[in-house]
Amino acid sequence: MRPAPDYRAIGTEPFWAVTVRGDAATLERPDHPPMRFAVARHVEERVIRYSGDGLAMTISEGPCSDGMSDAVWRDRVAVAFGDGVLKGCGGERDEGQSTP
Repeated sequence: MRPAPDYRAIGTEPFWAVTVRGDAATLERPDHPPMRFAVARHVEERVIRYSGDGLAMTISEGPCSDGMSDAVWRDRVAVAFGDGVLKGCGGERDEGQSTP
């Protein structure tokens, strides 16, 4: 059984997901092989960053809607890597809230 991720973020249009476990982040996208990055976690006043060679993920307090459901996520996420910047949501999902 795999351990629970330290952090998970997702996005739509295009679909993507980043899973952080320890000092490794994996970026997954349809029609692309998974990309793994060694990362370090940096905590600032209101922002958490995972950064390493070829990837920078910035997490800020939400709320955030994934654009596909009525669910609201705790965090807003931006992932910068060699192919550009992806924006989405991450952290805990609040099943009880919906976007206005």
